[in-house]
Amino acid sequence: MTGDAAKPIRADISALAVWLVCGALYAVFMFFAFTTPSVLKGELGLLENTQALFLAIALGLALYMAFQKNEKWLRWWLIFISLGLFYLLTEETSWGQHYFDGPMFDFFSRFNDQGENNIHNSSSWFDQKPRALLLLGMILGTIVHPLVKRFRGRGLFDNPWWLAPTLACLGCVVFSQIGAIPERLDDLHMFDISAQAFTGGYRSSEMEEVYIYMFFIVYLLSLGYRRKLRNAAAA
Repeated sequence: MTGDAAKPIRADISALAVWLVCGALYAVFMFFAFTTPSVLKGELGLLENTQALFLAIALGLALYMAFQKNEKWLRWWLIFISLGLFYLLTEETSWGQHYFDGPMFDFFSRFNDQGENNIHNSSSWFDQKPRALLLLGMILGTIVHPLVKRFRGRGLFDNPWWLAPTLACLGCVVFSQIGAIPERLDDLHMFDISAQAFTGGYRSSEMEEVYIYMFFIVYLLSLGYRRKLRNAAAA
């Protein structure tokens, strides 16, 4: 065996690295939950700021990739993702109102009774239901699709090749549900004490959203890596 032997080319970004980042982030959140929970809470708390940061990074990635040389429908898919990320970012920050202490716009005052420049507080159709649909897609793409493909030879979303997330995204999905456990327990009314109160009183759905938004970053990084491999193979 010679030293010139080519190293095997990895087919995707490192799933282990994603798991490690997810775990480290969760450890940081739990540290503050049990020591200084006020750090996590509020519109300018660590959870909300991390959400905004992840959305901004994902939006930048999606726009950058959309304007590169792509297949026609992949470009439209990336533009669609960019629009979705822009909506999420503006909603999470209420168009910068949380950071700049700005006034409420007349447009939002028609249906938002919380004094914020967003629409997701006006109806579950702009908040809980889209999030549930997104979670369903994440679970189908990172758990059901790979399992079906392993045992059947073809998955749920094989075509087009860029649609389905890969196992590299699984860590984000798992930690999103780990983060949501306190709220899930409270919804079941199994205990006299609130699980969210026990863990510092922060809204665990906010931690769930952190990992949902991290999912977009990992999905786009994976997509970009796999696209580069395909382009290199076609050259």
